[in-house]
Amino acid sequence: MSDVRILVAEDDYIIAKELTLILEGLGFGVLEVLDSGEKILERLSTEKPDLILLDIHLAGQLTGIQTAEAIRKKYNVPFLFLTALSDVQTLNQAKLTEPYAYLVKPVRKEELFSAIEISLYNASRRTTATTVAPSLKSGLKITDSIFVRSKKRLEKIRLTDILWVEASDIYVTVVTEKNRYLLSQSMKNVEERFPMEQFWRVHRSYIVQIDKIQALEEDSLIVENQAIPIGKTYREGLMKRLQFL
Repeated sequence: MSDVRILVAEDDYIIAKELTLILEGLGFGVLEVLDSGEKILERLSTEKPDLILLDIHLAGQLTGIQTAEAIRKKYNVPFLFLTALSDVQTLNQAKLTEPYAYLVKPVRKEELFSAIEISLYNASRRTTATTVAPSLKSGLKITDSIFVRSKKRLEKIRLTDILWVEASDIYVTVVTEKNRYLLSQSMKNVEERFPMEQFWRVHRSYIVQIDKIQALEEDSLIVENQAIPIGKTYREGLMKRLQFL
């Protein structure tokens, strides 16, 4: 069980069960599933999770937005909204509570993972003002290793184990055979510092390790059975890097 504990606030049993399975599949721990704002605030008086996934529509008298405002004022617990409501009025009310993210259902597993990782990262920066995300050093070699944030710790990964790097808003996701890591770097920064003899940008959103490419298709390449698109402006450069018979 992960050392990151997430409290799920959801009054729909089926959705709550699905979220629990997704979170556990991503390596997070689910502290509890509660269906009302009153139960959430009562639980926070005795135990604090690392993050709260908060629906705006809840059972009980308190809405998710009212619950969020109470959490913000009384408890130092980061939360993000995960809701089916996307109208402007609701969004304007929700943003006043200063959530770490606002996701509209149905949400993809990858989007949820990125939102949680970013929320946890930003929460740690808020609580420790002196924390500064280290930059990648220049001139990395394929034999080098880097430390990346994973939940509440920094994990060491070797560049040789990286399959591809994927742009994720202002962050990037580093993908290995076993895990996905959110890195507080820009795609440009990664491209400038990773050894381009072994890594190559194949799309505006993807950098792959050349040796990990298993096959080429018309508009994509295959890495670990995952199709990665090849951008038109990057195709010629990629073809020059590969060996053909």
